[in-house]
Amino acid sequence: MTMSDVYAEHHLAVYRCLLAWTRNPALAEELTAETFYRAIVADQPVRAASARGYLIAIARNALRKFQAKRGREEALVADAVAPHQSNEAALDLQRTLAALATLPEEWKEPLVLYAQGGLGYEEIAAQLNITLATVKIRIHRARRKLESYR
Repeated sequence: MTMSDVYAEHHLAVYRCLLAWTRNPALAEELTAETFYRAIVADQPVRAASARGYLIAIARNALRKFQAKRGREEALVADAVAPHQSNEAALDLQRTLAALATLPEEWKEPLVLYAQGGLGYEEIAAQLNITLATVKIRIHRARRKLESYR
């Protein structure tokens, strides 16, 4: 599998995770590019079976490095919406990102990895170094909290 195949298959999942974590479309795009750059220059090949989890781990690390450098998260830019989105879709995206921002980090991270990253519970547990039961509980609690915003 070539890197262009890996990019074509996984770039949206990486971008969506970063968007949910940063709430900033431009920053999510920048960090997505950084993620794939790091994967390309890494000494190890990207295996098809574990590519998504590997790339999202790189994305999380790139985000943490950025946050440490900047010392804070960027605020969501209200008008930074993809031009092809309708006003209703843009408002829905903003509401969703705002609701996600209210979640405790320990609930948000596994939910984003599952819902946007497409990772399985076992992969999330391994990536976050927590038990499978803890992953399930945190995702369940996050979903319950988000449903209260509907």
